[in-house]
Amino acid sequence: MAIVTFLSAKGSPGATTTALLAAALWPRPAVLVEADPAGGDLAARVPAADGSVLDADRGLLPLLTSARRGLTPAQVLEQTQLVAGGSRVVVGLGGSEQALAAGQGWSALAGALRELTRHQDVLLDAGRVGADPVHLDLLRASDVVVLVVRAEAGAVLHARERLRVLSGALRRPDGLLPRLGVLVVGDLRRRAREADDAAALLTGAGDRADDFGRLPLDPAGAAVFDGARTARPERTALVRAGRAVVGSLADAATGSTRRSAA
Repeated sequence: MAIVTFLSAKGSPGATTTALLAAALWPRPAVLVEADPAGGDLAARVPAADGSVLDADRGLLPLLTSARRGLTPAQVLEQTQLVAGGSRVVVGLGGSEQALAAGQGWSALAGALRELTRHQDVLLDAGRVGADPVHLDLLRASDVVVLVVRAEAGAVLHARERLRVLSGALRRPDGLLPRLGVLVVGDLRRRAREADDAAALLTGAGDRADDFGRLPLDPAGAAVFDGARTARPERTALVRAGRAVVGSLADAATGSTRRSAA
């Protein structure tokens, strides 16, 4: 079992939707943790399994608040909620002020999530990551880090720089790194070549980044993860493409080995 983290470098390439897609299609037991320091939107975006609104007071904030006394996997599971579609999630913070106030709570959370992977996978929506993220300890605890990128020139340039920074920042004290890769989102029907070119630029940057595949820009498919009712969600382009991508990520997590930073 492993921690798989989804993040972005700039803008809104769809990291949260990708994380929700992964949680819905993951082939093994998993919990999705909304760990964006800027604040989460799952509580407002996704309905609970019974159609009600998720409890915004239950989730990451109670965990980080109590982290000074230590955290256990059981405490993490107590803060999960079941959403429509069957995924189990930990909803995120209300804003960046709470993230900064958490201090060493991020480190305690990382330890608890690592223990949790003895029994199930953990998927993290880490949000947009800058040069000095407050949840760096959480990122370093990951086994696989997925940078979600739009197939656009500006986004690719920012992603290349972020990969360069992450390849050093994610190094643990023992010198090892998580497996780092990119997932490109784009108009695959009209501009599939651009998505391929974007992936080639990113994985060929010399930073040992893997190519984790492509996802289509699919508003109808993405709306499923906003609680929209769709007669056959499995037929949307996003879910059809997502099955192969998520399967590959699950395989990568199973066989992940930390890399030497040398």
